[in-house]
Amino acid sequence: MLLPSPIEVGRALLKHGPRLGEASLTTAFAALTGLGIAAVFGGAAGVLFARSPALERAFAPYTLLLQTVPVVAIAPLLVVWLGYGLKVSVCTAALVSFFPILTATVAGLRATPPDQLDLLRLYGATEAQTLWLLRLPSAAPFVFAGLRSSAGLGVIGAIVGEFVGSNGEPVSLGYLVLRSARSADTPLTFAAIVASTALALTFYATLRRVETRLIGAWHPGAS
Repeated sequence: MLLPSPIEVGRALLKHGPRLGEASLTTAFAALTGLGIAAVFGGAAGVLFARSPALERAFAPYTLLLQTVPVVAIAPLLVVWLGYGLKVSVCTAALVSFFPILTATVAGLRATPPDQLDLLRLYGATEAQTLWLLRLPSAAPFVFAGLRSSAGLGVIGAIVGEFVGSNGEPVSLGYLVLRSARSADTPLTFAAIVASTALALTFYATLRRVETRLIGAWHPGAS
C-alpha cells in the first residue's frame, strides 16, 4: 500500500514513540535556533530599513533575490561548506524564517500613528526613545505575525536541511522521513510527518499565547 491507514499510522506513532520524540527534539532545536537567528537579524534589518528608505532601496534587489532562491537548492551547498550535522538544518531554518520577520518588522514600524510620533517629538524624545517607547510597541502585532509565519517555515526549513545534511546522529524528523520513505515504511513516514505538523502547530500556538500575554493589553484587536 502506498498510503497507510490511520490505524497503521497510529500504531507507528506508538511503536516508534521514543524515537519520534528524540527526533522531534532535534528538529525543534534546529528550528528554534534558526528562528532565533532570523528574529535577531531580521528584526535588526527591519529597523534599519524602516529608518532609512534609501538603505532599503539599495538592498531590496538582494533581499528579493535571496528570497526567491529555493532553500532546497541552497541546502546541498551548505553541506559542502558546513559539513553534515545540525549546522545545516539551523541555517536552512534561519534562511526561510528571515524574510517574513524582516517584512513584518518594516511594515509594523511604518504603521506607527503619526500623531503619536508628533507628540513624542514635541516632548523632545530622542530617536532611540521613540523607537523603544512607541515604534516597537506599535509594531509588536506585526512582528508576532511574522514570527508565527516563520515558526512553521522554520520547521520546514529545518527538515529540508535534515534531508541533505543529516547522517542520523542525532536522529531527526527529516532523517526519519527520508530513511523510512526509502525503505517503503510508509506508516513511519506518515508518523514522522504527523510529528512535524504537531511541532509546527505547537510553535504557532506558543507564540500566539506569548503574544496575547505580552501585548494583548496594548492591542486588544491584534491578530
